[in-house]
Amino acid sequence: MIGLLAGTGLVLYFAGAAVTVARARWYSLLLFPVVHAAPVVGALILGYAV
Repeated sequence: MIGLLAGTGLVLYFAGAAVTVARARWYSLLLFPVVHAAPVVGALILGYAV
């Protein structure tokens, strides 16, 4: 349970980072928060599926 909550927090953190980069209109760096969030999203999907 705590791992799922921590993963959710990380997804929210990286989503906030992506929004901040998009609001700054620095689109060339938008890929970095998305790439870092992808494994966390995958782990959450597997965690909620089990």
